[in-house]
Amino acid sequence: MKKLFFVAILFSAIFMTSSSQENRMWLGGTLSLSGQDNGQRQSTSTIFPEFGYYNSGSAWAIGISAGLTTQRTVVQGDTRRFNTTTIAPFARYNIVDTEGFRFFGQAELPLQFFGGRHFDGSSMDSENAIGFRVRPGLTYTLSENWGFNMLMPSVFNFVQHSDNGSAYSFGINDGYTIQAYLLRTSIGFIYYIR
Repeated sequence: MKKLFFVAILFSAIFMTSSSQENRMWLGGTLSLSGQDNGQRQSTSTIFPEFGYYNSGSAWAIGISAGLTTQRTVVQGDTRRFNTTTIAPFARYNIVDTEGFRFFGQAELPLQFFGGRHFDGSSMDSENAIGFRVRPGLTYTLSENWGFNMLMPSVFNFVQHSDNGSAYSFGINDGYTIQAYLLRTSIGFIYYIR
């Protein structure tokens, strides 16, 4: 998996140095906090920064996002923690590109590392996964340097786990409603670097 990560970084470096001077980079990401209490208290926090690069004369953009998701569950005073670290190189293709508005399809190659602690305090077995997912999104430019990014859940998702288990899903409505699909959309601000 390390080789795959380094290949993605090398591809990004080659792409950035070979483009013309109409390049733009961006920094952005999302932060989310959620919780529920239905007999057991559960809280989830996610921080997911991203870096991207595109040439204004091209419909393609590339980038990388990395983040940490922590889920904490408390049942009768016992606590379980489950952590997911994700590194996801991506490529975007702008389907609609008008002044200030881009609707795109994004292909990602997420590398995930799982771990945590059980309710009894013992460590969970570490596990990792590699996957491929495709999801739609849009970017809207608010000013010369600021904009927002909206990424919707996957319309195609394949994951291969280190224990040789695999899973895939295809389609927007894979086991949940369209309303739940829209609520799982992540929205974050981005800052354009010249």
